[in-house]
Amino acid sequence: DMVITKFDSTGSNLLYSTFLGGSGVDVPHSLVCNSFDELIVLGTTGSSNFPTTASAYDNTFAGGTSYILTSVINYMNGSDITLTKFSQDGTIMESSTFVGGSGNDGLNSSSVLRHNYADEVRGEVMIDENDDIYVASSTNSMDFPVTGNALQQNNHGNQEGVVFKMSASLKDMIWSTYLGGSNDDAVYNISVNEKSGIYFGGGTTSNDFPVTMGAHQS
Repeated sequence: DMVITKFDSTGSNLLYSTFLGGSGVDVPHSLVCNSFDELIVLGTTGSSNFPTTASAYDNTFAGGTSYILTSVINYMNGSDITLTKFSQDGTIMESSTFVGGSGNDGLNSSSVLRHNYADEVRGEVMIDENDDIYVASSTNSMDFPVTGNALQQNNHGNQEGVVFKMSASLKDMIWSTYLGGSNDDAVYNISVNEKSGIYFGGGTTSNDFPVTMGAHQS
């Protein structure tokens, strides 16, 4: 299970601590606080009964194929991305949702890309000035949920990077896109500036990764 723990600024007082997970494997990747000091947690779950809320974007675990993380932790039924928001005092799960397709999501399983900084559970969550939520991750799903206005509608390889934006309530997916070429790709981190400009970094093995005219290295 994931464990979420909050200390005061001196590190001497435990303010709250909780488990987060279901009956399968649950691993956290990244967390961030919004303008209300509510905590948003990004993770990858193998639990079909991971706790979600009634009005969340997706209450159904899509799963995937068996994968052994770091040669130890067995996602027997595959994996989905999870996003969970806690109240300021940690006593209430305000919203929680699955995000994923029929393949494994939220794992960087590419044997070429999963080294050093790019480990198997690399991903990140960020917020903008409206407390909307952005996620950078990776997927092996050919049917990962993307939106009609997506930059890239299809998974061109086996593993693809994904970037998506959710509403602050985790009820709606505002936009979602694949990012990659015909070989393995992964997105590791994301940053949002004061004008909601989005920057993200990752790794690719694709000669046809999408680049722009005049790029530093095309």
